[in-house]
Amino acid sequence: MAREKHLHVENLTVSFRTTQGLVRAVRGVTFNLYKGETLAIVGESGSGKSVSSRTIMGILAGNGIIDDGKIIYEGQDLTKVDEEHYHELRGNKLGMIFQDPMSSLNPIMRIGQQITEGMMLNGKRTKNKIKKLYSEEKNIYFGLKRAKKYLKEDQKAELLAVKAGNSKKDAVTINSEYSAKVVKLKTDTKAAKIVYFKTKKAAHKTVRAELKAEKIRVAEEVKSVKATRTEKLSLARDDRDYTKVLKKEFRADLSKLKEEMKRFHKITKKEAYEKAIKIMNEVGIPQPERRFKQYPFQFSGGMRQRIVIAIALTASPDILICDEPTTALDVTIQAQILELINDLKKERNLSVIFITHDLGVVANMADRIAVMYAGKIVEVGSSEDIFYNPMHPYTWALLSSMPDLESKDRLTAIPGTPPNMLFPPKGDAFADRNKYAMKIDFEQQPPMFKISESHSAATWLLHPDAPKVDIPKIIKDRIERMLRESGEVSKDE
Repeated sequence: MAREKHLHVENLTVSFRTTQGLVRAVRGVTFNLYKGETLAIVGESGSGKSVSSRTIMGILAGNGIIDDGKIIYEGQDLTKVDEEHYHELRGNKLGMIFQDPMSSLNPIMRIGQQITEGMMLNGKRTKNKIKKLYSEEKNIYFGLKRAKKYLKEDQKAELLAVKAGNSKKDAVTINSEYSAKVVKLKTDTKAAKIVYFKTKKAAHKTVRAELKAEKIRVAEEVKSVKATRTEKLSLARDDRDYTKVLKKEFRADLSKLKEEMKRFHKITKKEAYEKAIKIMNEVGIPQPERRFKQYPFQFSGGMRQRIVIAIALTASPDILICDEPTTALDVTIQAQILELINDLKKERNLSVIFITHDLGVVANMADRIAVMYAGKIVEVGSSEDIFYNPMHPYTWALLSSMPDLESKDRLTAIPGTPPNMLFPPKGDAFADRNKYAMKIDFEQQPPMFKISESHSAATWLLHPDAPKVDIPKIIKDRIERMLRESGEVSKDE
C-alpha cells in the first residue's frame, strides 16, 4: 500500500550572503515526509539540518537565498508563496519546537499568556471560515500570478544561456515560446480571477447566512430563558433565598448563551484558557491552573520545553518540526521529552521531522533517518537500515563515535573539521576526513546509489568497480550484540 506524501522537498539549495561571499548551506536536498511518520535528520553542527527546517517554515534569515528547489505541501510550492500565505500555514499547519526553551519564551510574559496568544490571534472563526471556503480558488489565482513573475525569470535565464553558448535554442525561438506561454497564462489568470472573486463573494454570503441563523437561535434561547425566569420568579415571590438562587441560575444561563455567540465569532479568553489547561495537562505539566499564571524562570528546563511543545500544539498542526528539542536538557529529562513527542505524534497522527546531531537520541522514535553532511543528504533509510546496515563512511563515523553501555572498544573521533562552505568541495565533501576515500572522491560528487527500496547512500564505495571495504569492527560488534539481544541471532553464531 502506497504511503501518503505529506511533504516533498526536491533539490532544495539554500545560500547565505556574507561579507566574504556566498555560504552554500544546503545543496540539492531531496526527501519525502509521509503521513504519520517520524523522519530524523541527523548530522554535525553546520551540516544544514536547521537551515532546511527553517526554509520549510519560511523563517530563513534576511541574508538567506533559496537558489533552487521545491517544497511541495498541499499541492503548493512553499518556495514561491508570499509571506501573507505563509502566515496562514505557520503555526496552523506547520509547527516548530526550537532547541533552547529559555530563548523561545518571553521572560516577562506569564506562561498562560504565551500559550493562549497564538490561539487568540488566529482564532477569528468567521473570518477563517470564509477564507477556508475560497482558499483553493485563491491559491490557484495567486499561483498563476506568481507563475508570470517566474516565467520572466526563466526566460532571462534561457537567454543568458544562449549568450553563453550553453543552449541549443536561439533567442528568437525562446522569445516566441515565452510569448505563447504568457498569452496562455494571461487567459488562465483572467479566468481564475473571475472564479476566485465569485467564490469569495459566495463564501461571505454563506457565512453571513450562518451568522444570521446563529443570532436568531441565540435570541430565541434568550427569549425562552427570560420567559422561564419571569414565570419562576412570579411563583417564588415569597421565598427570598430561592429567588436569589433562581436569579443566579438565570444569569449563568444568559452568560453561557452570550459566550456561545462570542465563540461563533472567535476563540474567547475563556475558551483559550480551557484549551491551554487541557494542553498543559496533555504535555505533563502538573497543577496547570496554578502554573498558568507563572513566569518562565519559575520552571525547570524540562518544564519550559514542555511549555514550548504546548505552544506548538495549540493550533493542532499537521507537521511538527523538532529542531534539537533535547539539546539543552539532561539525559533523564531528554528521555521524558522524547517519549512525550512520540506519544503526541500517535495521539494526534502528526508527521514529525526530528533534527538532531545524535543518532542515539532517535534510535527508538524515528521511522526513517536521513544523514546530512556539508549541506547534502549522504544516506537515507529506515531506522533498521541505518543502525543494522549503514553504508556511508560518514554514517559509520557517527555510529562509531556514539557511546554504548556494552562496548569496551574506545570510541572513534571523526578526524578534521567540516569543509568551508564558502568554497564547497568539488568531489565528496567527506573525502578529506574519510580514511576509505579514493581518488574519485576528490574529483566527483557521488550519486545516490540505491541499496534497497527504502535505503540509499551517496558513496563511491557502492560503485560496482569500487574495492570491497568492510564495516568498522566497533559497529559490526554492536550490530551483532543488538541482533542477539533482539533474539534474531543466537549466541553460538
